[in-house]
Amino acid sequence: MVMRQFQFGSAQSMSTPTKIAVIVFGLILFLPIFALLVVAGVVASVVFGVLLIITTITRKIQSLTRGKDSGGRKNVRVKR
Repeated sequence: MVMRQFQFGSAQSMSTPTKIAVIVFGLILFLPIFALLVVAGVVASVVFGVLLIITTITRKIQSLTRGKDSGGRKNVRVKR
């Protein structure tokens, strides 16, 4: 009985001009996408860092300017 086999890849090797063309095509296609992802990551990191610093400074200023009640607690309501 003869076994049938499927070959998904070709056994032929690519020629040098074909390899160069594939590499150039890959660089042209994927390099701008990769660069865009890197730039977007850097911009997002900077924005979140700035927002974190602003929030931290704002909370510190608010905690310094708000007074404490007689018990020494902040923002506590006493039920009577």
